Amino acid sequence: MPPKIPDAISVLLLSLFAVGHAAATPPPPETTSPESLPLLKPPALAAGATLGLLAPASPVGDRTLEQARRNLTARGYRVQVAPNSRARLGYLAGSDAQRVEDLHAFFRDPSIDAIICLRGGYGSPRLLDVIDYDLVRRHPKILVGYSDITALGIALQRRTGLIVFHGPMAVDWQKGRGLSPFAEHYYWPLFQGTSDLFANWGAPVKGMRRPKALHGGRCEGRLTGGNLSVVCSTMGTPYEIDTRDAILFLEDVSEKLFRIDRMLNQLRLAGKLGECRGILLGRFAGCEESDGGVSRQEVFEDYLLPLGIPVLVDYPAGHVADHAVLPLGIRVRLDADNAVLSLLESPVAVTNTATPTAGK
Repeated sequence: MPPKIPDAISVLLLSLFAVGHAAATPPPPETTSPESLPLLKPPALAAGATLGLLAPASPVGDRTLEQARRNLTARGYRVQVAPNSRARLGYLAGSDAQRVEDLHAFFRDPSIDAIICLRGGYGSPRLLDVIDYDLVRRHPKILVGYSDITALGIALQRRTGLIVFHGPMAVDWQKGRGLSPFAEHYYWPLFQGTSDLFANWGAPVKGMRRPKALHGGRCEGRLTGGNLSVVCSTMGTPYEIDTRDAILFLEDVSEKLFRIDRMLNQLRLAGKLGECRGILLGRFAGCEESDGGVSRQEVFEDYLLPLGIPVLVDYPAGHVADHAVLPLGIRVRLDADNAVLSLLESPVAVTNTATPTAGK
């Protein structure tokens, strides 16, 4: 029987994917440790700044995009939507070439002060070997996202030293006034560079689930991490996470317990858990709590207690409404005994302002 001829749509999709990876022919870049790069802090966000909305992964609908734009504009910011953000290629917001073109354009454009990703989904890992990291290094900017954007954040940290922000995206601004009061409280102050909140960042309010120690103790280190599934998806590549002397943050959504076990085991076998100074576990929203008499708490204990380092669980960050944005790359202090995370330095470059002394 002769091979089946793909229909016109399949041919079009294949050709668009090919275009996206046409630039991926150079050899992979050399692996770079964040410790070998100077810390690159983006400029602080001023009042009335211009926010660029970018779709490096999956697409959003026009209505969602407009609601997000309107909510952010109501806060006094100018908003610019990336040219290809309305493109759609199945589960991707346009071809790889379109998405990386928008990323480069926003970093290059001096009128864009900060970049807020529209949503996660999937697509960021496809861009890692075609990003112009030298361009990003020359034009550092605030970049905010989580979930699939974890891959982009880890790569930018590894290749440029840029501080990136694990926090709410434009899709989280689509309903009502957008973010929850808690998330709003821990959003804009971070980009201004100084705040009394730094001493106890993400402190829960009345009625919220409180973080608790899985293993006590205190430590200081460089904060890194993001979505557990995405962190594991980059293992074995030049863009995998570097956890040496770091405080590792992890969260996930809608995962079976055996998959969480498998991913933690992958990090264990790769030596990533053993290199940490401390571990901060966010919310595992919609993830399986138990399976066959084994609980998620027991899985965490099995992998993390033998490390003998501070471990704090249920920190308010991840796929939840009450999401405290986290600056990945700066030094923080984790006090698991008192369930406190302190930011020890500003995550942005602040001119004519003293460096915050939170926690000191």
